[in-house]
Amino acid sequence: MSTMKRTALATAVAVAALGVGTLATAGVASAAKPKVPTVTSITPEHGPVTGGTTVEITGKNLGGVVGALFGTTPSPLVTPVSQREVLAVSPPGVGTVDIMVTTGSVTSAGVTADQFTYVTTPSIQSVRPRAGTTLGGNRVTIAGAGFAGATAVSFGSVAATSFTVESNQEIVAISPAEPAGKVDVSVTAPTGTTPVDPADVFGFSLDVPIVTSVAPDVGSTAGGTTVTITGKRFTHVQAVDFGSTPAMSYTVTTGRSISAVAPAGTGTVDVTVTNLSGTSAINSPVDQFTYQTPGS
Repeated sequence: MSTMKRTALATAVAVAALGVGTLATAGVASAAKPKVPTVTSITPEHGPVTGGTTVEITGKNLGGVVGALFGTTPSPLVTPVSQREVLAVSPPGVGTVDIMVTTGSVTSAGVTADQFTYVTTPSIQSVRPRAGTTLGGNRVTIAGAGFAGATAVSFGSVAATSFTVESNQEIVAISPAEPAGKVDVSVTAPTGTTPVDPADVFGFSLDVPIVTSVAPDVGSTAGGTTVTITGKRFTHVQAVDFGSTPAMSYTVTTGRSISAVAPAGTGTVDVTVTNLSGTSAINSPVDQFTYQTPGS
């Protein structure tokens, strides 16, 4: 065997025996470099100066993240979700800062996509559901901060049909009728109007389900009543809710009928159906289900 072949064989055996790294020089193994986390987007991009906003951070190599910095200030709570998603709660701060995540040994670089702005105006953290019918009438829960004393809620340039300020962090609004498409939801309070943010987008669709009847429309507060929901566009159904509570189970029997088991609850609630396009609008009284105490 030639000297060159013997050297190559010895090198291969050495690498196989080590089982790690790559050759930095002939016959010498080096440790594998840790993967650097990368941030490609954040939602929402704004939050109050008092902190407390849960920010969804997406990117690459995020599975080993153990911390996050908002500028130079550590997040009080970081929750890795997957290799591509991390949740971090904003600490108090001011101005615009980079959100940088760290595995302890390596930290993401600051980029335009990771910038978070602290605002003194109200801010929106989420809009649920994210889509509804072009006919309007969806009950939309807007979560955020600075909503006390809110004087207006708009879907794009159109005012909400109505809205109720539940707390400084939550507003429930009824969507207006609008053409198909996506708009930014905004809230105006004494301190100003919410800035545009990816978290505030609401879509209007022609393919959203419609609920036209619920039978029976009365059931036990303990749950367990089997209810037939009639309507249309019951394709690609993703959820059935009694008020804000998911059905215990449901079966889509046809494109116009769903059999659902009511969860425990109280009072009178609207039954809604969600498919890939959005959530059915409130259609009282035909979509309502009333809970009664057994024996009453």
